[in-house]
Amino acid sequence: MAGAVACVPTLAYGEVVERPPARAGRVTPPSSFEAIFQASGLASNSGCVLVDLQNGRVLEGHNPDLARPPASVTKAMTALYAQAKLGNDHRFTTSLVATGPINGGTLEGDLYLVGGGDPTLDTDGLNTLAAQIKAAGLRRITGRFYVVSSALPLIEAIDPSQPIQVGYNPGLSGLNLNYNRVYFEWKRQSGQYHVTMDARSERVRPRVVSATMSISRRGAPTYGYEHRGGVEHWSVAQGALGNGGGRWLPVRDPATYGAEVFQVLAGAQGITLPRAMKRERAASGTVIAQLQSADLRSIQRSMLRYSTNVTAEILGLSATLAGGGRAGSLRASAQAMGRWVAQRSRQSQPNLFNHSGLTERSRITAKEMALFLAKPRSRNGLAGILKEINLENGRGDGVEIPSVRVFAKSGTLNFTRGLAGYIEKNGQQRYAFAIFSADMAARRAATPSDERPAGARRWRGIAKVQEKALVYRWASALS
Repeated sequence: MAGAVACVPTLAYGEVVERPPARAGRVTPPSSFEAIFQASGLASNSGCVLVDLQNGRVLEGHNPDLARPPASVTKAMTALYAQAKLGNDHRFTTSLVATGPINGGTLEGDLYLVGGGDPTLDTDGLNTLAAQIKAAGLRRITGRFYVVSSALPLIEAIDPSQPIQVGYNPGLSGLNLNYNRVYFEWKRQSGQYHVTMDARSERVRPRVVSATMSISRRGAPTYGYEHRGGVEHWSVAQGALGNGGGRWLPVRDPATYGAEVFQVLAGAQGITLPRAMKRERAASGTVIAQLQSADLRSIQRSMLRYSTNVTAEILGLSATLAGGGRAGSLRASAQAMGRWVAQRSRQSQPNLFNHSGLTERSRITAKEMALFLAKPRSRNGLAGILKEINLENGRGDGVEIPSVRVFAKSGTLNFTRGLAGYIEKNGQQRYAFAIFSADMAARRAATPSDERPAGARRWRGIAKVQEKALVYRWASALS
């Protein structure tokens, strides 16, 4: 066992092996395994497992069967699920379909904006589509302008229990734009507030009216929301604004939002379109403009790096549909993904409620996650798309262990933290690991509308120190 991490007596599996003494030039593993949990005070709320990829053996573990919310670590499972069902070369397509000819700049028929579920479509992309139809000679239409978003079901929020104003919890549909967020900006001049709602991107900043904002003199809540008459009406407490600022707010009706933004962009290029109407499917016609996303691997690399919830949910729903399953809700689709994970790893099924991890209801154990990651297909699928994690010692100092690197996906909710991935030596994956911690009592005690409940930041800091100590200990064993 020289160079490996020893099992500890508290495990119910694996033999107990003494850790070999440090060799010259070797990094000494920090503290004892159980001392890490004693120092954090999170022993009863944490579980972890380390697996040797050369023989599949569990080397070290603490509460390996303790089920905890995986948070955004879920996205690693979602990436592999999408690869299996969609293929690495899959691309999402957004199209404009015309039902008649274009004569003298006039389309003699209807125009359809058809979403193909692209989770990465942004305002610049829609602007490119508008430029394409301008180049095709289109300036006006005699018929109607329709938006079709039925490639995926309309889901108004990823997790309804989240605060209504958080931009990482928007709606979903077959047409998604700017990760389904609208930008709210406010400025105070001469004692008066001026507010705008726009769909800004790197190159353009179209105003929108499908989402509005009003300022209220109430004390609480900070934000109010109501969806009526096809418009998303927001309100904000004046006392929370200060002199100026801005933030992204979630969009619950992505198709209406996307169609309006396209209409505005087309108008800026001299193309007059009526207000869009929703349609379940496009009529027979000719594709006059089309935009494709990057390939699936590129999308997943970005998703895992920036932990984008919309991308994860779209990939999960699309994968379930491609596999012939039911995706009428996130729960149904996530259950299908959970069954797939269990079949692939040949162990118990994780209880999943969505594909992004934005929920406290999902449950998985460190043992389930680590053994799933240890499978050759999982290792190959995640190679090259997981983010590298910096090593830190017990004092919080960044350290380097020669030829050893760590690649993993982290996850954070209030009073919930997870990390799972691989430890490499000389470019070869040697260990798979999973660490999950959660104080469910503290989560239940927090106010649902509070984005930053008291004590959450401190708890997260403690959980991350524990996490880094474990990873450093395991990485040190390969030195």
